[in-house]
Amino acid sequence: MRWLKEGNVFKMQVNVAPFGSTGIKVFMTREGDLIIHAGHDEQMEDDGYISRRFEGRIAIPMGLDSNSIQSSLSPDGILSVIAKEKASHYEKIIPVFPANPHLHLSDHPRVSPGGP
Repeated sequence: MRWLKEGNVFKMQVNVAPFGSTGIKVFMTREGDLIIHAGHDEQMEDDGYISRRFEGRIAIPMGLDSNSIQSSLSPDGILSVIAKEKASHYEKIIPVFPANPHLHLSDHPRVSPGGP
């Protein structure tokens, strides 16, 4: 499992076809990990009764907006997880003024807030 970044969107895909659509859970931990759990109870197959379990854990990348995480399951069993990038790394840009004690604050030329 790994995140791919395309533009301002993070994406991940996991093949969970062997587990069916009812036993899949996706959740986020307080520590900032995304966990995908898939499994099914015992089922009769060619070699007897089989149960399967899968749990994948991956860190949520820096810059990902965790409130935008969505998942979907395709008919062929591919789980897609997508999320948007955070809008900005800065909450507020603070203008910087040159330190010159001989100028009044209103005389200082302002530096345009372009960020670092």
